[in-house]
Amino acid sequence: MNDNRPLMTRVRSLSPVWFVPLVALLIAGWLAFRAWQETGPQIVVVFDDTAGVSVGKTLVRYRDVVVGEVTDIRLSDGFDKVSVYIEMDPHVGGLISENTRFWVVAPRITLGGVSGLETLLSGVHIEMDPGEKGKRQSKFAGLDEPPAVRSYEVGTQYILRSEKLGALAIGSPVYHRQIRVGEVTRYKLLPEANQVEIRIFIESPYDELIRINTTFWNVGGIGVELGTNGIEAKMESLVSVIAGGLAFSTPPSPEGTQQLAAAGRQFYLFDSQEAVIEGALSVSYPFLLRFSSSVRGLTVGAPVEFRGIQVGKVEHVGLDYAIDLSRKVDVIIAIQPERVDPDRKPSMEELTKLFAELVSEGMEARLKPKNVLTGALYVDLVPESGKGHTLAQQGEYIELPTTDSEYAQIARRISDFVAKVQALPVEKIGKNMNDSLASLRRLIGEFNDAHIVNDVDQLVDGLRGSNDSLSSTIKGLEQTLKSIDQSVAPDSQLHYRLNEMLEDLSGAAKSVEQLTDELTRYPNSLIVGKNEDKQ
Repeated sequence: MNDNRPLMTRVRSLSPVWFVPLVALLIAGWLAFRAWQETGPQIVVVFDDTAGVSVGKTLVRYRDVVVGEVTDIRLSDGFDKVSVYIEMDPHVGGLISENTRFWVVAPRITLGGVSGLETLLSGVHIEMDPGEKGKRQSKFAGLDEPPAVRSYEVGTQYILRSEKLGALAIGSPVYHRQIRVGEVTRYKLLPEANQVEIRIFIESPYDELIRINTTFWNVGGIGVELGTNGIEAKMESLVSVIAGGLAFSTPPSPEGTQQLAAAGRQFYLFDSQEAVIEGALSVSYPFLLRFSSSVRGLTVGAPVEFRGIQVGKVEHVGLDYAIDLSRKVDVIIAIQPERVDPDRKPSMEELTKLFAELVSEGMEARLKPKNVLTGALYVDLVPESGKGHTLAQQGEYIELPTTDSEYAQIARRISDFVAKVQALPVEKIGKNMNDSLASLRRLIGEFNDAHIVNDVDQLVDGLRGSNDSLSSTIKGLEQTLKSIDQSVAPDSQLHYRLNEMLEDLSGAAKSVEQLTDELTRYPNSLIVGKNEDKQ
């Protein structure tokens, strides 16, 4: 049988209905890929405290640009820390490494200044500093305080060593010629060296000023000096007074000989600029001075000057009974020729020869007041101040001749004057004056008893008759003599005042003697008064 029915074959094909979920799947995959691309790295920063930090509100900033946002805040497993979860923008993912630092920016008042005031309006935020490139990391320990130096700041770090930290703190300024060029970034104690290590950062291009022979010193606080020009206060700035500070300088040297200091080079931190000068002196020769007068006000470190230029300093002040029985005060001075000429360093023999010539011409050492308010003294090598001498050897020291201080000379002159006043025979002079006055009274009395005036008056009347002019003159003379007799009488006011004047003169002489003794013992008592505790 022929079957004329057509042969039908079922062809399998994808229904158009399936295109809808397929397209949706592709779109979802694309969106997921884009979302993954646009989602930045998730990091965790652990802080001790997160006051002011809020989920969804607190932002992460880098150079004042928003680069992330806080998504969650949780307590750590030990409940002693706070973990802050942050979603960072993908475009800064390459900046995050093991060297990245995070800290909370809030209003902060420290000795170094005020920071974070902008957060009073914008709110607390977290600051990020990428640091140097390193390995990828997702968990960080937040800083308690902002770092002194950001990684993007250009400059060089150096290390200072000191015996003590003083008033320095993180953020304390570093000055050069009273211009701030850097700051202290960190410090720590080195127990093995018994020193303090201080790290500083010098901004570019000022780091080119740091040479291998640069010296650093502390400028914290206020230096006050009393001199002939009044009170002089020395300080770099008000900030250095409160938070401490450093300063540096480089000694002049021929051009091309000063090598730049490499990063991390170590320098010694001096206590003051004066200590820098002392530390630069390499030659010091001792000499002996012996004073018979008081050296009150002379201290170790007092300057030794020659013609107004400092040539050394006092090293020791004390009594030495071993030399002889004169009980003089021994003063050891150190002559430092580099103070006069840094390039010339004579030997001890050359310096001794020079002093021998000056001493033969009359040079003597004398104590002079350095400050009239405090009574401080210094040693002045006065040329041609006396007769010629020769240098003497006292043990291991060469002795230079000395003379009395200016105070001692003035006190001696006042003492001599008072001695002469006291030597006057005041009582004898007063007795002679009393005897003279008594004789004068007796003479006047004899004139009155003899009626000489009346006889003269009668004689004139008899010869020429009445002469009113001559009579009135003689009467006036008689009254004058009576007034003199009354004035010099023992109970008269003139006699009393004369005796009182003699007593006052005697008391004044004793007061001058006491003043002389006081000036000899305490030459500065005219200004600051006498210290009763030291009597």
